[in-house]
Amino acid sequence: MKIQEKYNIEETANTFSFCPKKPTLAASWWFLAGIIAGIVIVLFFDNRLDEAMRWAIYILMGYFVLHSLYDIQIGSKIRYTFDANENAVYKSSPLRAKTKIMKLEEIVIFVHSEMGSSYYALGAKKKQFIKSYIISEGFSAGKKCEIKQQAYENFVLMKIDKLQDSVLKNAETKNT
Repeated sequence: MKIQEKYNIEETANTFSFCPKKPTLAASWWFLAGIIAGIVIVLFFDNRLDEAMRWAIYILMGYFVLHSLYDIQIGSKIRYTFDANENAVYKSSPLRAKTKIMKLEEIVIFVHSEMGSSYYALGAKKKQFIKSYIISEGFSAGKKCEIKQQAYENFVLMKIDKLQDSVLKNAETKNT
């Protein structure tokens, strides 16, 4: 699958937008199927479980179903748009309209690591560790993930970097 399809990339001369969580959509569907299978199994062994244990399992599985449905219906459709004309980064989702989250000239993209996996995050300069946005799927160790990460860096991050450079050059020419 091409990276453009994988991240649902839309691009013009001065804008670049993509859905960073779209690659995890298939995993969310599998997780949901596993939870539903788990519910069926728990129903089968319903009479062998203590009532308190049964309710705890149902509550946890209900939470996981809701979380999976959120990832499928909303999380995978969150879109970030980098607009050089407006010098802005926008975030949109099925629940929220397109909102400006920061200026394009002040963005910082950094790698965030936790428990053996990493992802790219977006934040404003000097505040990137206070408020940041996940802009990639998770990458773990291994050849396959290294190839995915390299493709992400070479396509998505390069496009964002070019837009940011064009905004900074335009700002410099206006100041001189």
